[in-house]
Amino acid sequence: MSLRIACRALAAGLTLVPLGASLALSACTLRVAPAAQATSAPGPGNSDAGQDWPLWAYGVLTAPKSGDHAVPQSAPGPHFRTDRSREEQLRPLHVEGSSVSYNAIELSDWQHTPDWFPETHGPVPAAILRGPASLGEQTRACGVCHRIHGGGRPENAPVSGLPVSYFLRQIDDFRSGRRRSADPRKPNVPTMIALAQAISDTEARAVAEFWAAQDGGPPLLVIETDRVPPVRLRGNLFVKTAETLSEPIGGRIVEVPENIPQEDDLDDPRHRHVAYVPPGAIARGRVLAETGRRGASSAKPITLACAGCHGAGLTGRGEVPPIAGRSPSYLARQLHGFRTGARHGVMAAPMAAVVAQLEPRDLIDLTAYIASLPR
Repeated sequence: MSLRIACRALAAGLTLVPLGASLALSACTLRVAPAAQATSAPGPGNSDAGQDWPLWAYGVLTAPKSGDHAVPQSAPGPHFRTDRSREEQLRPLHVEGSSVSYNAIELSDWQHTPDWFPETHGPVPAAILRGPASLGEQTRACGVCHRIHGGGRPENAPVSGLPVSYFLRQIDDFRSGRRRSADPRKPNVPTMIALAQAISDTEARAVAEFWAAQDGGPPLLVIETDRVPPVRLRGNLFVKTAETLSEPIGGRIVEVPENIPQEDDLDDPRHRHVAYVPPGAIARGRVLAETGRRGASSAKPITLACAGCHGAGLTGRGEVPPIAGRSPSYLARQLHGFRTGARHGVMAAPMAAVVAQLEPRDLIDLTAYIASLPR
């Protein structure tokens, strides 16, 4: 089995072979011993199970049905656990290199964003730290999901480095109903809509300007492989249950936190995510992104080249957002949302045409390639 790791830094202690210059990626290749022949079916999130639905991108096991709706998220205040002692939950917790401490109850509070390294950035807007002021005791801090550095997680949106005008337009789209989830069960989208409706224009601009200047945290690690670790769902996030590459990847991307979650999730902003993608996906995705064709020999384009709008390196152009190095789960949800009409804001029409002929495998290849690019 060959793993292709698209990353900006080489893994220490491994024999690495640079990729060919034709791929133009900030990448490297790791070769390991062949794996045993797969005998089990692909694990959770396999696209084949949902036909046209990229289940892996939504963190679900089945496609939605008529009448499905989201279960409201938990109340935003601190959560006390009855299965742990008071002393244990109040014990100060630390991450290496930080002078800040939080306890487990503080880290469970969606009204207070943890900021482990306040010295690395300027003043944080109150809405990121605490949430929109108009919601009072029912507010939710924007940074709890999107994090101080704006990198977010696979189940929500990376918001770092976005043009201020684009960010504010998305707030307006959430407010007006022009942006929602194609999966009505996705619980954080109604929450996001409520926050967008509650946040003031002044608060929204301060949030947009702060996150526009952030780097999004550690870059995503993209690995091409035919086998992946076993995973389970925690909410709408897939997490590893073991480190061994024991399951066939099938028709999916498996995006997980690099480390298996511990009992106390400290939300260390230096921890990164890993995206396992099928062999050959990055190269196929590059052809699709650059030419609009499924292969170099394909005569007819099925879509438009991404750089025409998103700029060289897909790092954005004017009000068009950067997409390079972003979560493939997030990217696939947005492409699927444009295709289904769940996203129909003022700038959505060109994207609806772009995605109209994309098939499930195209979403995998295209988002694998885009995710592998440096931000």
